[in-house]
Amino acid sequence: MAFFHRYWLCLFLVLCLSPKLEAQESYYDQRSGVEILFPSSLSIFPRQWSVKKVNPDIRPVQVEEISRLEDLLTFAFSKYPLDMLRANLDKVYVLKSMKFYGLPYGGTNYHHSVYLSDDTDNPWFTDDYIEEVFHHEFSSILIHSFPLFFDKTKWMSMNPPDFRYGKGGADAISKGLASMALDPGMIEQGFLSEYSTASLEEDINVFAQNLFTGGREFWRLVDLNDTIREKTRILISFYHKINPAFTETYFRSFYYNTAQR
Repeated sequence: MAFFHRYWLCLFLVLCLSPKLEAQESYYDQRSGVEILFPSSLSIFPRQWSVKKVNPDIRPVQVEEISRLEDLLTFAFSKYPLDMLRANLDKVYVLKSMKFYGLPYGGTNYHHSVYLSDDTDNPWFTDDYIEEVFHHEFSSILIHSFPLFFDKTKWMSMNPPDFRYGKGGADAISKGLASMALDPGMIEQGFLSEYSTASLEEDINVFAQNLFTGGREFWRLVDLNDTIREKTRILISFYHKINPAFTETYFRSFYYNTAQR
């Protein structure tokens, strides 16, 4: 009889606690309906990423970080018009860390999904940094979804005549050239950071993250540097074609609103 009671007690606890455990693993953003997931399985990645060469590896996010990350992503989502966000973003997966090709990644994307790392052991992974990576990766999704809206020819014409982009993000990471911090030497050549030179897409991505999170220094560069200003305008035009709410005034408001906090 004691075993019978223990069995039903255990079943009762499982049934009562299961919804809470599921709530910790995923939730839907109230405004947009975008699903935010905190997975522990490699099944979140496309099947073609499971090959030995890519060799994906993950560590799940810490449970105590989930509430912070929910707030962070809600804030990041709020910078996009609702219909545009719903049409172009399905899921955001958040992990403590992820590796591909044996290299650590702060973020990546696939189709209409974004993957982010929240490595609490790394001091670089602040709220601001994680938000930047989200905008960085989401801009790739938009570039792939609306290729005709982006003036690639004009953008390329702004680069030095003899310049050639690198072999992509993974190659730049492997060579220790993955910094997205504003770099004076790169800025003189019309790029915001060393990572910007990894590929055309990464160049666009770094500008995009600064459009949505850039502070005083980024907008000072836009006002003073001809190439930085022109690339910024090309990218703003791209976003404006997706949704007319995106204007330079709109993007500058993110900085002014943050500065007034």
